[in-house]
Amino acid sequence: MRFKQSVTAAFAVAAGVAISVGAPATSAHAATTVVTLPITSYSHMLVDSAHKHLFITSGSGSTSILVTDYSGQTVATIGNEPGATGLALSPDGSTVYAALAAGDAVSAISTSTLAETARYATGTGTDPTYVAATSGKIWFSYDAAAAQASIGSIDPSTSPATVTLSAAAGTWSIPPVLAATASGELVASEPSQSPNELATYDVSTGTATVLAPQQFFTEAGNFKSMAITPDGQDVVTASGAPYQQEIFKISDLSAAGTYPTTPYPNSVAIAADGTVAAGTTIGSNEVFMFAPGGSTPLNTISFGSNQLADDGVALTPDDSLLFAITLQNAPTLNIIPNPAQPAPPAQDPTSTAMTCSPNPDAIGQATTCTATVTDTAASPTTPTGTVTFGASANDGSFSASTCTLAPAATSGQASCSVSYTPSSTPQVPGSVTLSGAYTGDSSHASSAGTTVLTIPTPQATATTLTCQPGLLLRDKCTAAVSDTSSGTATTPTGTVTFTSSRHGIFSKTTCTLSGTGTSASCFVYYTPLFGSQTLTATYGGDATHQASTGKTTLK
Repeated sequence: MRFKQSVTAAFAVAAGVAISVGAPATSAHAATTVVTLPITSYSHMLVDSAHKHLFITSGSGSTSILVTDYSGQTVATIGNEPGATGLALSPDGSTVYAALAAGDAVSAISTSTLAETARYATGTGTDPTYVAATSGKIWFSYDAAAAQASIGSIDPSTSPATVTLSAAAGTWSIPPVLAATASGELVASEPSQSPNELATYDVSTGTATVLAPQQFFTEAGNFKSMAITPDGQDVVTASGAPYQQEIFKISDLSAAGTYPTTPYPNSVAIAADGTVAAGTTIGSNEVFMFAPGGSTPLNTISFGSNQLADDGVALTPDDSLLFAITLQNAPTLNIIPNPAQPAPPAQDPTSTAMTCSPNPDAIGQATTCTATVTDTAASPTTPTGTVTFGASANDGSFSASTCTLAPAATSGQASCSVSYTPSSTPQVPGSVTLSGAYTGDSSHASSAGTTVLTIPTPQATATTLTCQPGLLLRDKCTAAVSDTSSGTATTPTGTVTFTSSRHGIFSKTTCTLSGTGTSASCFVYYTPLFGSQTLTATYGGDATHQASTGKTTLK
């Protein structure tokens, strides 16, 4: 069973960190960054978490390696890397090894300087394709004579480096994809073959000892990608069939489980915590995020009609970013934050209405303002959370800046109230706009509403002061306050304060108005000590009446 897909991707793992490539996400709840890469084809991607770089190769026909940062911006283009395909990171993270399929060599690139530091010739016509690094050696797959392929090794600790061909038992139809554990196990699998053929080796001593010999897995075909679990015990594979990412024990390649996906699996990457990104293509173009050993995805990320590249997903070790390559007009890097976290449930739309009673209101008089939040969806539920209040001018105060919603009598509604007290004439004569902002909850979107509170301008008044002589040289001084407005007059209330321009004795300095109709009055007694003097009565006003003054002169 062969599929029509061609294999253009490679995969390598070093120090137990899985590396792959991927595509863009439409269902992730965080914003996806999409960057068109300055390359015409894609082969393989490697994550350098220490420097927050991505190394990307283009395979056959290419001459360079692209390096970007985690935002997809180009950091460097490393030239003279003919046919760079497979990549591997050294266990200490200092070096990236690249298989130069058109250069008959493996190059070593410093992750700090992004410059080539060494090149290891593998022999004319070997065309090394994939690499892995572990236990002090570099392992590479290459073409061999008589249309066969094999696995070789490089010992960079010798001078010159020792290159050994046919360093691992077995022959292959084409150079196999390689992946290695930190403890020295090597996994090999032929790409794009049906049925799948895999083998594992112990290379911890520098010599390859067979763990599980080459064997065919007849239920699977068209191998695309693999990743080793952080504990080094299992390898997870992605093949065009079956429609699941299969798990095998590295020790003997026995079946150890699956990650169920959809047609056709083509990518897999694993974070340091064991979180698995399992990609599929050809119509599905999705990445399924699994907890270690999980059977139900934590999150599913869809790329729509944008084809997910083979071996096209990679994760940062902390699982905070998923990198995915899709193939539109040019290879495109998609950067998805927190890919294992599902998108939050859709929130119902809401509306917020504000009402105040009484309205109109008066200066100094509290009014009760109620915010009512309504779920406007077809099947409404009761909103929860808080409402925050504000006013258009600094001319009053709320009893509280927020209130907590409580269910209302009407289904899908909730309300809460605070009081508002105007303290002065509004900056906009006659009214102030009060607002209520609903913050939303996990199921309901935020919304806001306003209401206009009318605050009539206080009515004009006039104050008169008259004093009548009384017994014992004491005058009775009466202040009369009248509503002189052009509209409907009302009775002034409040107090009047008395002062004198000369020395004298008041029985009290204030009095409280009383009366009916359009005026009110009150009085005090005053004893002048000597000479002519002017007395002043000052009315302070009330919620609906302006202040005014009246005077009289005593001889």
